[in-house]
Amino acid sequence: MTRSIDVAQFREKLVALTALFKQGKLQECRVQCEALAKRFPNEPNTANLLGATYAALGKLDKAIASYAKALQSWPDFAEAHSNLGDALLGLGKTGEAAASYQKAIHLKPELVVAQTNLGAALIQLGNAEAAVSSLTKALQIEPNLAEAHNNLGIALNDLGRPEEALSSLTRALQINPDFAEAHNNLGATLNSLGKPGEAAESHIKALQIDPTLARAYRFLSNVKTFQDGDPEIRQMLQLLERKNLPDKNRRDLDFALAKAHEDIGDYDRAFSLFEEGNRLRKKELNYDISSTRALFARIKETFLNEIPILKDVAESGTENRQRPVFVLGMPRSGTSLVEQILASHSQVYGAGELVLMGQSVKAVDWASGKLSADQLRFARATYLSGLEKLGRPELYVVDKMPINFWWIGFIIAALPGPSIIHVKRDARATCWSNYKHYFSGKGNGYAYDLQDVTEYFRMYVDLMTFWHELFPGRIVDLDYESLTENQEEETRRLVSRIGLQWEDQCLEFHKTERAVQTASALQVRQRMYRDSSSEWRKYEKHLEPMVEALKGF
Repeated sequence: MTRSIDVAQFREKLVALTALFKQGKLQECRVQCEALAKRFPNEPNTANLLGATYAALGKLDKAIASYAKALQSWPDFAEAHSNLGDALLGLGKTGEAAASYQKAIHLKPELVVAQTNLGAALIQLGNAEAAVSSLTKALQIEPNLAEAHNNLGIALNDLGRPEEALSSLTRALQINPDFAEAHNNLGATLNSLGKPGEAAESHIKALQIDPTLARAYRFLSNVKTFQDGDPEIRQMLQLLERKNLPDKNRRDLDFALAKAHEDIGDYDRAFSLFEEGNRLRKKELNYDISSTRALFARIKETFLNEIPILKDVAESGTENRQRPVFVLGMPRSGTSLVEQILASHSQVYGAGELVLMGQSVKAVDWASGKLSADQLRFARATYLSGLEKLGRPELYVVDKMPINFWWIGFIIAALPGPSIIHVKRDARATCWSNYKHYFSGKGNGYAYDLQDVTEYFRMYVDLMTFWHELFPGRIVDLDYESLTENQEEETRRLVSRIGLQWEDQCLEFHKTERAVQTASALQVRQRMYRDSSSEWRKYEKHLEPMVEALKGF
């Protein structure tokens, strides 16, 4: 006969199991939790603790099932919603994780861990503004929470506010000097502020604290030129040999080691590492180029119809105080360099890669039917309002989001006389640079497969040809190779085409102090480099299919 257990005994048992969990005796805790859960299948606290134990053991699917069981018994169990969010985030189900955190916060607004982790999820979802709001609330509850300060630093960086990010990350490290992730994120911020030496020191400090932090090796590779025999190379190779290494860590090490082997001149090994890192990244993103193919076709179809041009805006040219300058083209084509040149002018602010135009276009549901003047007015108001929120005094604002080439038709139809600078670069150099580069966001899925990047480039050329034919004379083509070979002539032409008076500092762009958030942060602070478009030749024997497919482009 099974003996019953009273409430006091149950609570005592749960306290003992919680102590086992905190002591790290996870297997023992799991066994006893499973036994207790069988005796009390509808007890939410047991299911929640069992879920936490599974999660700590890396069994996230089982953790989610246990949290779901806890919530089935007690739907208003805020901590279980928060823990469920953690497990979902660990599996890459970021949207579902954010929803779980929001439920937890709705039930228990003071649950600081849910506010903090919601911020982390929102960062991954690309909603940095909402992340800042959530993390600010977390810090109002617990001002000395290092994790919240760290996440806030990441969000502020994503919003192009590196000076504020620096403050948040510094505060995180004041609270917890051994916070490896915060040291790593501080390094990324310092790099964007033009301090690569200090950035490298921060990444190395992160690795001294946690030699297994794979992301820190990848970040370090952005600011360090490796030498044969560097200890980081040996550490990365040893880490890569681990059998149970998560794919995301293996991916980061592949990209970092590829850069290291490129630095020491072992191009065959570098290529194999780039190949493996790209394979893992493509798998992670689950990218299918047919989605991009369909998008480009839909854009062209929309503008083959008669599109209203907002003449009231085009004629007045005075609706907004600032004049947008779009620097666009393929990623890795030289858009950061062109922005840096323009931002060296006293009347120009380089705003970086703004997501404003994409958001403005998507907000009007443009693909649902024929584009109307009202839709264009809404897109215009949304975009110009976003520029005003930057709060800059300069007359010209450079938006250097490369993929704005998708939206050229909307830009010309909706905005007051925008300047559009299309940066062109050698096809082989551009495609190879995309392939070897790790993009932090999820919007460049084509880049992780040589066949995909080649097809994407061909589609890009086709779309740009379409825009040139539809809007003759409205787009200024700037050849990257010509710019590097004839710097002053091409720079003067660029400045003139925008409508600016010449200023000599545009030739001294590498001296301009400003935050640069892209991977080109180091390059734009160096003098003009003429041979960068021939770097792909080091890998020529590996790139024959790509080169063949790009003939004529």
